[in-house]
Amino acid sequence: MNLIAKLLMNSLYGRFSMKDIQTVNIFVNKYELNNLNLDLISSIKLNDDLYFIEANIDDSKHFEVNVGISSAITAYSRIHMQRIKRYCQENNIKIYYFDTDSLFTDQPLPDYMVGKDLGLFKLEYIFKEVVFLGPKIYAGITINDNYICKIKGFKEAQSVPFNDMKSLLIEGSSFNLNHNKWFRDLGKGNIIIKDSLYKLTPTQNKRKLIYEGGIAIDSHPYKINTLC
Repeated sequence: MNLIAKLLMNSLYGRFSMKDIQTVNIFVNKYELNNLNLDLISSIKLNDDLYFIEANIDDSKHFEVNVGISSAITAYSRIHMQRIKRYCQENNIKIYYFDTDSLFTDQPLPDYMVGKDLGLFKLEYIFKEVVFLGPKIYAGITINDNYICKIKGFKEAQSVPFNDMKSLLIEGSSFNLNHNKWFRDLGKGNIIIKDSLYKLTPTQNKRKLIYEGGIAIDSHPYKINTLC
């Protein structure tokens, strides 16, 4: 029930923003393809007389979508996080990193912000040493000597040593990781697992890193000056 509730809270609101476009994926022969009464999107030739196609369908049954619902939920979430960040700024609590629904600070949040009730924060970790390298890319050692490592798009993050993660604080540094990725081949009807390269480097697409002596020590937001 906990998993179902979490999926409903995290995923359901996004369903209200789905495009009201319905498609169908079917196998057809050459005759059916030439006489298809559908809006064809793509086709893959499997053999001389077999095709796998994707097409739009005109169905009177439309999805029950409402972009306003998902937009409002996203906006209220950002407003809530902004209030928490403002509280931290007004009470000299340093924010090291924040995401859609989480933040890392140098001091505990007040008791009324933390708990098990809906809308409250949950204390996940207390780090004694940690590095933040970009959105959803961080690693650290907890006060219980547990190693936590998160790397977006890389499933085997726990296998990356902490010292390697810290080395990325050096300006211009990066290193390559190997991981398995699944590749689909609809023409051959199979899935191939291949070793792929994952280049890990600090990202600056949301905040600009500040270096001192060639070591990243902080970051600041980008400022865009517009002239009207």
